Amino acid sequence: MTTEEIVQNYQIKLLKIIFKEIDNLMTKKENADINAHKLAENGKSVRTSAYWKSVGNAEFYIKEIYQKLSTLAEIDRLFHWSDHLHQEQLKFVSKYPKVMEKYRQTNIAGQ
Repeated sequence: MTTEEIVQNYQIKLLKIIFKEIDNLMTKKENADINAHKLAENGKSVRTSAYWKSVGNAEFYIKEIYQKLSTLAEIDRLFHWSDHLHQEQLKFVSKYPKVMEKYRQTNIAGQ
């Protein structure tokens, strides 16, 4: 069995995992942004390690999100899952509207 066949056979499970991971990362990024914003309200706090840790975490989450979006795009390129969102097996995507919107916004799928 080739790698492509394995991915094709398990693509729905993989997509579910990736969507959930992106959703979790987006939540963590939002929380890091909120924390950094709270710390930045006081001008002196931007010099603290807590502020810079929040900023660093947000940047890390962005990088992770885009890596996973690229993975979605590669699976889409191979198997065209985004063309079949009407199918029952892909209904889970509707639970992740922010992820799907981000996927469409990044236009990774078009590359």
